[in-house]
Amino acid sequence: METIEILDQLFDKKILKVLKLFIVDKEKEFYLREIAKETRVSVATCFRIVNKLVELEVIKQIKIKKFKLYKFNDNDITKFLETFLKEEKQILNIFVKRVVQISGVESVMLHGKESRDKANVLIIGENIDSNELKRISAEIKEKYKFNVAALALTREQYQQMTAMGLYSGEKRILFRR
Repeated sequence: METIEILDQLFDKKILKVLKLFIVDKEKEFYLREIAKETRVSVATCFRIVNKLVELEVIKQIKIKKFKLYKFNDNDITKFLETFLKEEKQILNIFVKRVVQISGVESVMLHGKESRDKANVLIIGENIDSNELKRISAEIKEKYKFNVAALALTREQYQQMTAMGLYSGEKRILFRR
Protein backbone atom coordinates (compact mmCIF):
# COMPACT_ATOMS: atom_id res chain seq x y z
CA MET A 1 0.00 0.00 0.00
CA GLU A 2 1.36 3.43 -0.98
CA THR A 3 1.80 6.31 1.51
CA ILE A 4 -0.88 8.37 -0.22
CA GLU A 5 -3.44 5.61 0.29
CA ILE A 6 -2.39 5.08 3.92
CA LEU A 7 -2.83 8.80 4.67
CA ASP A 8 -6.28 8.75 3.05
CA GLN A 9 -7.31 5.91 5.35
CA LEU A 10 -5.73 7.31 8.53
CA PHE A 11 -6.99 10.87 8.28
CA ASP A 12 -10.27 12.51 7.36
CA LYS A 13 -10.47 12.85 3.58
CA LYS A 14 -11.88 16.38 3.83
CA ILE A 15 -8.93 17.64 5.88
CA LEU A 16 -6.54 16.04 3.39
CA LYS A 17 -8.35 17.70 0.47
CA VAL A 18 -7.98 21.13 2.10
CA LEU A 19 -4.32 20.52 2.98
CA LYS A 20 -3.51 19.32 -0.55
CA LEU A 21 -5.16 22.42 -2.03
CA PHE A 22 -2.79 24.67 -0.07
CA ILE A 23 0.27 22.50 -0.78
CA VAL A 24 -0.36 22.42 -4.53
CA ASP A 25 -0.52 26.22 -4.78
CA LYS A 26 1.53 27.56 -1.86
CA GLU A 27 1.61 31.20 -2.94
CA LYS A 28 -2.11 31.56 -3.63
CA GLU A 29 -4.46 33.16 -1.14
CA PHE A 30 -7.93 31.60 -0.88
CA TYR A 31 -11.31 32.82 0.34
CA LEU A 32 -13.28 30.35 2.44
CA ARG A 33 -15.88 29.83 -0.30
CA GLU A 34 -13.11 29.31 -2.85
CA ILE A 35 -11.60 26.56 -0.67
CA ALA A 36 -15.02 24.93 -0.36
CA LYS A 37 -15.58 25.09 -4.13
CA GLU A 38 -12.13 23.74 -5.07
CA THR A 39 -12.22 20.86 -2.57
CA ARG A 40 -15.96 20.13 -2.88
CA VAL A 41 -16.32 20.29 0.90
CA SER A 42 -19.21 22.23 2.48
CA VAL A 43 -18.48 25.80 3.63
CA ALA A 44 -19.29 24.98 7.27
CA THR A 45 -16.90 22.01 7.28
CA CYS A 46 -14.25 24.10 5.51
CA PHE A 47 -14.65 26.78 8.17
CA ARG A 48 -13.96 24.26 10.97
CA ILE A 49 -11.02 22.68 9.11
CA VAL A 50 -9.46 26.04 8.19
CA ASN A 51 -9.78 27.34 11.78
CA LYS A 52 -8.11 24.19 13.06
CA LEU A 53 -5.27 24.56 10.50
CA VAL A 54 -4.81 28.24 11.41
CA GLU A 55 -4.64 27.28 15.10
CA LEU A 56 -1.98 24.64 14.27
CA GLU A 57 -0.08 27.26 12.18
CA VAL A 58 -0.32 25.15 9.03
CA ILE A 59 -2.02 27.98 7.17
CA LYS A 60 -2.13 31.67 8.01
CA GLN A 61 -5.11 33.96 8.05
CA ILE A 62 -4.76 37.33 6.32
CA LYS A 63 -7.38 39.96 7.22
CA ILE A 64 -8.08 42.72 4.73
CA LYS A 65 -10.74 44.94 6.35
CA LYS A 66 -13.65 42.51 6.79
CA PHE A 67 -12.35 39.88 4.34
CA LYS A 68 -10.35 36.86 5.43
CA LEU A 69 -7.89 35.15 3.13
CA TYR A 70 -5.97 31.97 3.87
CA LYS A 71 -2.50 31.09 2.67
CA PHE A 72 -0.05 28.21 3.15
CA ASN A 73 2.32 28.96 6.04
CA ASP A 74 5.93 28.08 5.25
CA ASN A 75 7.43 26.65 8.47
CA ASP A 76 8.88 23.41 9.89
CA ILE A 77 5.44 21.89 10.52
CA THR A 78 4.29 22.44 6.95
CA LYS A 79 7.55 21.17 5.48
CA PHE A 80 7.07 17.95 7.45
CA LEU A 81 3.46 17.61 6.26
CA GLU A 82 4.48 18.40 2.71
CA THR A 83 6.82 15.40 2.53
CA PHE A 84 3.81 13.12 3.05
CA LEU A 85 1.19 15.03 1.11
CA LYS A 86 3.02 16.26 -1.96
CA GLU A 87 1.47 13.78 -4.38
CA GLU A 88 3.60 14.56 -7.41
CA LYS A 89 6.76 13.30 -5.76
CA GLN A 90 4.98 10.27 -4.36
CA ILE A 91 3.44 9.48 -7.73
CA LEU A 92 6.79 9.86 -9.47
CA ASN A 93 8.29 7.44 -6.93
CA ILE A 94 5.50 4.94 -7.64
CA PHE A 95 6.22 5.28 -11.38
CA VAL A 96 9.98 4.77 -10.88
CA LYS A 97 9.46 1.68 -8.68
CA ARG A 98 7.36 0.08 -11.42
CA VAL A 99 9.62 1.10 -14.33
CA VAL A 100 12.85 -0.23 -12.80
CA GLN A 101 11.32 -3.71 -12.83
CA ILE A 102 11.34 -3.65 -16.65
CA SER A 103 14.38 -5.49 -17.96
CA GLY A 104 17.09 -3.36 -19.55
CA VAL A 105 16.43 -0.17 -17.55
CA GLU A 106 19.73 1.41 -16.44
CA SER A 107 18.57 4.82 -15.24
CA VAL A 108 15.50 7.01 -14.93
CA MET A 109 15.73 10.79 -14.98
CA LEU A 110 13.33 13.67 -14.66
CA HIS A 111 13.78 16.11 -17.54
CA GLY A 112 12.75 19.68 -16.71
CA LYS A 113 10.54 20.50 -13.77
CA GLU A 114 7.58 18.46 -12.72
CA SER A 115 4.32 20.36 -12.64
CA ARG A 116 1.23 19.75 -10.59
CA ASP A 117 -0.12 17.18 -13.02
CA LYS A 118 2.73 16.29 -15.39
CA ALA A 119 6.36 15.14 -15.50
CA ASN A 120 8.72 14.35 -18.38
CA VAL A 121 10.84 11.28 -17.71
CA LEU A 122 13.70 9.76 -19.71
CA ILE A 123 14.30 6.02 -19.30
CA ILE A 124 17.76 5.02 -20.41
CA GLY A 125 18.78 1.43 -21.13
CA GLU A 126 18.89 -1.33 -23.71
CA ASN A 127 15.90 -3.11 -25.28
CA ILE A 128 13.32 -1.43 -23.05
CA ASP A 129 9.73 -2.55 -23.72
CA SER A 130 8.01 0.71 -24.76
CA ASN A 131 4.57 -0.90 -24.59
CA GLU A 132 5.15 -1.69 -20.92
CA LEU A 133 6.20 1.94 -20.34
CA LYS A 134 3.00 3.17 -22.01
CA ARG A 135 0.91 0.78 -19.91
CA ILE A 136 2.51 1.99 -16.64
CA SER A 137 2.09 5.65 -17.67
CA ALA A 138 -1.57 5.04 -18.55
CA GLU A 139 -2.24 3.34 -15.19
CA ILE A 140 -0.62 6.25 -13.31
CA LYS A 141 -2.66 8.75 -15.32
CA GLU A 142 -5.90 6.87 -14.72
CA LYS A 143 -5.36 6.28 -11.01
CA TYR A 144 -3.74 9.60 -9.94
CA LYS A 145 -4.66 11.99 -12.80
CA PHE A 146 -0.92 12.65 -13.23
CA ASN A 147 0.59 12.46 -16.71
CA VAL A 148 4.05 10.90 -16.96
CA ALA A 149 5.50 11.50 -20.43
CA ALA A 150 8.10 8.73 -20.67
CA LEU A 151 10.67 8.31 -23.43
CA ALA A 152 12.93 5.25 -23.68
CA LEU A 153 16.43 5.83 -25.10
CA THR A 154 19.62 3.81 -25.34
CA ARG A 155 22.66 5.24 -23.58
CA GLU A 156 24.18 6.11 -26.99
CA GLN A 157 21.01 7.88 -28.21
CA TYR A 158 20.84 9.91 -25.01
CA GLN A 159 24.51 10.96 -25.28
CA GLN A 160 24.10 11.98 -28.93
CA MET A 161 20.95 13.98 -28.22
CA THR A 162 22.59 15.68 -25.24
CA ALA A 163 25.61 16.58 -27.41
CA MET A 164 23.21 18.14 -29.94
CA GLY A 165 21.64 20.21 -27.16
CA LEU A 166 18.26 18.49 -27.33
CA TYR A 167 18.27 17.54 -23.66
CA SER A 168 19.76 20.64 -22.12
CA GLY A 169 18.21 22.20 -19.06
CA GLU A 170 17.33 20.82 -15.69
CA LYS A 171 17.71 17.06 -15.18
CA ARG A 172 17.39 15.05 -11.99
CA ILE A 173 18.34 11.39 -11.70
CA LEU A 174 15.57 9.40 -10.04
CA PHE A 175 17.21 5.97 -10.37
CA ARG A 176 20.53 4.54 -11.54
CA ARG A 177 21.83 0.94 -11.56
